[in-house]
Amino acid sequence: MDNNSLMNALVQAADSPKKKRLDFATAMQKMGFTSVFDIVRLPKPAFVRQLGTYSDADAELAYDNAMGYAALIARLYREYKTSSGTFQPLAERSGIRALVPLGPTFPNLFEENWGEFCEVGAIAAIDSPVAYLSALRVFIQQLEATSPAPERILLDRRRPDLKALLITQESTFTPRPMLEIVNAVLGSNLRTYLDGIPADAAKPIQQVLAERRFPFELPYNFYHRQCQLGLSENKPWLGELSYQASLLLPIGQDATNRYGEVQKPVLQAQRLLSGLSPQQQALLVEPSVFSNFYLTRLDLTDGWKSPGSTYLCPHTPLGTCFLLPLAQTDVGTVDPVADIPRTSSSGGTNLAPVTFRKATQTQAVTLGLNSSAPGSASRWFLNYVHNAGSSTHVSFIQSNAALPEPGETGYTATFDLITATGTVDAPVNLARQRFTLTLDEQYALTTVERAFFKQSYGLAVSDDSSLSPMTDLNDFMQRTGLNAEQVEMLLCQRRYAVRLSPNCPSKNSQYEGIVIQDITDKVLPFPHASQYGACYVNGTGAVREWYDVDNPPTPESIMRDLFDNSMALEQEAVGDTKYWRLTNTSLNRLDRLQRMIRLQRWLGIPFPKLDTLIVCAIRAEGAANLGMELNENTLRALGVYRYLNQHYGIDPQEFAALMHDLTPYASGKDEVPLFDQVFNRLQLFDTPLILDQTSLDLNSATPAAQKTLLQLCAGLGVQPTEDGLLLIAEQTRRYLGALKRDLPSVSSLYRQARIARLFGYSVADLLVLASLLGGQRYKTALASGRLSPRTTAGVPDVLDVLMQLDWAVRWLKDSQQTVAQLQQRLGPNVPLVASDDPEVEQWMGALEFAPLSDDLLQRLLKLHEDTVRSVVTREQIAALGLPTHDDRPTPGELDWFGLLVNASLLDENGLLPGLDHPLSLVDDPVTWLTADVDDLLGALTLSAAVKQTCAEKLVELLLGACNRQTQLLEGLLQDTTKLPPERCVAVIHWAHSSVYSLLVEALEGGASPALIENFQRISQHAEIVVQLRLSDSALRVFLVNPAWLGSDQYLGSNSEPSLAELYLFERFSHWLYAQSQPEDSLLSYFSLANPAPPKLKNKALRKMVSETANSALARLLEWSEAEVTVLTDILTDKRARSMAQVDWVRRCQASCQASGLSAKALLQATALNEQSTLDAWKAVGDAVMAASAASDSSLARVV
Repeated sequence: MDNNSLMNALVQAADSPKKKRLDFATAMQKMGFTSVFDIVRLPKPAFVRQLGTYSDADAELAYDNAMGYAALIARLYREYKTSSGTFQPLAERSGIRALVPLGPTFPNLFEENWGEFCEVGAIAAIDSPVAYLSALRVFIQQLEATSPAPERILLDRRRPDLKALLITQESTFTPRPMLEIVNAVLGSNLRTYLDGIPADAAKPIQQVLAERRFPFELPYNFYHRQCQLGLSENKPWLGELSYQASLLLPIGQDATNRYGEVQKPVLQAQRLLSGLSPQQQALLVEPSVFSNFYLTRLDLTDGWKSPGSTYLCPHTPLGTCFLLPLAQTDVGTVDPVADIPRTSSSGGTNLAPVTFRKATQTQAVTLGLNSSAPGSASRWFLNYVHNAGSSTHVSFIQSNAALPEPGETGYTATFDLITATGTVDAPVNLARQRFTLTLDEQYALTTVERAFFKQSYGLAVSDDSSLSPMTDLNDFMQRTGLNAEQVEMLLCQRRYAVRLSPNCPSKNSQYEGIVIQDITDKVLPFPHASQYGACYVNGTGAVREWYDVDNPPTPESIMRDLFDNSMALEQEAVGDTKYWRLTNTSLNRLDRLQRMIRLQRWLGIPFPKLDTLIVCAIRAEGAANLGMELNENTLRALGVYRYLNQHYGIDPQEFAALMHDLTPYASGKDEVPLFDQVFNRLQLFDTPLILDQTSLDLNSATPAAQKTLLQLCAGLGVQPTEDGLLLIAEQTRRYLGALKRDLPSVSSLYRQARIARLFGYSVADLLVLASLLGGQRYKTALASGRLSPRTTAGVPDVLDVLMQLDWAVRWLKDSQQTVAQLQQRLGPNVPLVASDDPEVEQWMGALEFAPLSDDLLQRLLKLHEDTVRSVVTREQIAALGLPTHDDRPTPGELDWFGLLVNASLLDENGLLPGLDHPLSLVDDPVTWLTADVDDLLGALTLSAAVKQTCAEKLVELLLGACNRQTQLLEGLLQDTTKLPPERCVAVIHWAHSSVYSLLVEALEGGASPALIENFQRISQHAEIVVQLRLSDSALRVFLVNPAWLGSDQYLGSNSEPSLAELYLFERFSHWLYAQSQPEDSLLSYFSLANPAPPKLKNKALRKMVSETANSALARLLEWSEAEVTVLTDILTDKRARSMAQVDWVRRCQASCQASGLSAKALLQATALNEQSTLDAWKAVGDAVMAASAASDSSLARVV
């Protein structure tokens, strides 16, 4: 750039440059720039940065001017290239066109060098993707060269595959999903990294991603994610498939918990519903490696006080004590005993011999254990029950004698303390705190504890390093990926501080806070973050740990921490720098924090609502989870919540109230407590509903009681009637003992009303349905919300009852039944066996059918009259002209009526006892009448011809009587229930009665109570047959062969019919009328699947029968035989032998159609649990993705 005129135009020349600085032109030469195009080839920031190293000239102005000159030069060049200024020679023309000058043409206007052009779309074209990629790569390399910063991530490191990329027509123009390219690049880089780690070199990448826990995006189970994405939208989820394909349904009326089992217990189905991968579940529920408190040598020497118990019961007065459980490895015999409460001799010390261990070595130390109060020097026995007061009570631990001289380090001891309340005879445990004691000046983390921080937080902790960086807010946010607002929500601090509804005042004497010396007013009034919103992360307490050496406690801070032990945020100044830090953290709380943060990220539920949900699940376990740990019940609660929220829509806090108390708290300024949302949302009364914890009598006529009654009704959406609020109030009274204006009572009422509204039922229908499924035990579960403290299937709790109610609601909707109709069809005695309450047993046993109307009573009286006329009389027999004497040498007189009675062909009243014969597939009275008459005549001495004549006359008479007597009941049921006559006998047998027994009752007593009861029971069965359109053939097949129906799988119901029978008959009817095959084809299948025993003598015959049955069932279901075989292979007989098993196959078929999975993949999906291998998950994930791809392609064809 010899000509400086353009250079001078870029930037105004300054006076002589400063020392060691260059002018603009010289700087350009140093930088090797000879053209304005060299300048604009760089981004503006890069040019400014490079020029700034040489000159003080205005780099930004120079760049802008260079950009303008470059644009002008480019324009002039284009104008020059597109116009030659010469004319092309004219071609030879003739005619009139030869007289006209040649007009403008492309060759005349533009001078093109056609030798520089190539075919359109060629990879060598200057506008092809290859040219763009090449130019882009050169440009990136130029940018990389503009800065020598060592933290640069160069292109060769980010995309090492580009250098070896083979450029072909296929690789250039074949479209590839960007996600595929990203996965390939990341996978390659990750594989290179893992190959350098011996422990991970042989592992697949997906396995490593599933095992790692840091950063917080991990663990990541690729195959579980495939299942989540492939089974989204309207497809059934993992876990939901298990419920749809459950081998047993909740139709046993015995309050069992088998619904949801296919190949794994129902607990696994609920865990799968949570949407969490096995590795995520394991992270959440694995036992913590940390104790709540770590006491050092100094703590034991000087004495140490635990935090108070204000977090346990913030609404009611609470007197507490501390118990030291027995059978703890490191604790010997305590004197006096401290495992039970005491109320007398408060002053004193419990002496506990404690064994400190290091490998096989031990040292014994005697500790003095007391209870105390913050700021007080008084000491009481550890297990002394303190009365509720304005001061919280704490445990106090101190060595009773001098500790062993410091020597070899590493001796520790661990034990648990229980915070309890109640009386000596009936203590109630509230919380468990774990202590780890060391004889060293500072506790040294174990190898496992150090590994936790490396694995979970990415923090390498050595023996001499400090954990204090974890309390720095910036460092904490960097490691967890949270921002400042999210941390405030996590801890419920500052803008998200906790607020208590003024309509639910606390009666706890500590509510107003504590008095601290030199401070006029009380401080730290309720509520605290450990009482709502951040309960789980705060756990059961913490103190300033030994690693918090930068902030030694003060007397005031100690008092505050003992009263409000919640984690908080504090701003501190170091010189001129201010920074924020977390206070009251501990090792255990850091563990809880990482679990909570991950869980919130996985579920997407705001921190306060998520905390409420999991803490209510924890508290619903009662004494089974005193440590407030996440466990299998937590995962079950999350799973059932996600399912109900997906299908019905329910807020996390509403679902939480189904397990524990309705929360009166809110976090943040704009949130309204759920209690006020429910009961005080609208200003319907002059004062809101206030929970003053006084007794409540809803039957009282006082204005206060009636106002509360109406306020409850308005909030719950029920009526103040016996089948409304008063009904659920009775269930609450059974559970709590007495009603009060307090959270437990109101929460129980809300729980029942909200569940009813969730399923679209009235509270009366809800309780009836719950009773039909499981009796009083289920109604108590709805009123209490308690969770069963178990890890295996046992007695159903509220979560199981909710899922069973969901099934019942869906079935009733599908079968177009109401709860009232279902109750009517099952009769009054439903179900006695499911109740464990004697009072309820007696009450339910006394239930009877509703009284008959006058018209029906008259109809039964007419039956009596008709029965009298239908009997066989002596006169009718005499009119037959039968022989009066036999043919013996001394003829004997023949009393034919007496002979018929003695042969049980007639009874004394003229009725046919043969009508009491067992039901058969074909009702043929001629056969048994002929046989019985032949037996009668065979014993008489008459000629063969006479016997033949007598037989014909007797059979004709008896057959006519049989038809007349049977038709009496056929007509009765046809008139009253519209039952077709041919189904009458089968229906009567289904009702465990017979034609003969009914006619006996009608003949003897008219409209007697026994006849009325039998008639009502038979009518009940008849109405079911009419509604389900069951044929006589179908009834006889299943009644003669009850195993073919399959209701024998559900033993324990006392209803008539049982719920299992009703359900299976309804499913048969649904199957029959939902397909095109005749009924005989369906019924013949059961004969085919249940051959005679000789056809099942050996394995080959049994296999042939199973194959034949599976083929027949596949044709009936219009499904692949292979699919049916896969399903029936898990059945005992390798074929569906009963309607219950056919219904299971049909439900599996529906699940396969809804999810797109094959039968094999469905069974694989239902077999998954937290112990399943990655290969098992991979098989299901691949199947789900294949089904999803097939669904998308079929959808595209439809479009």
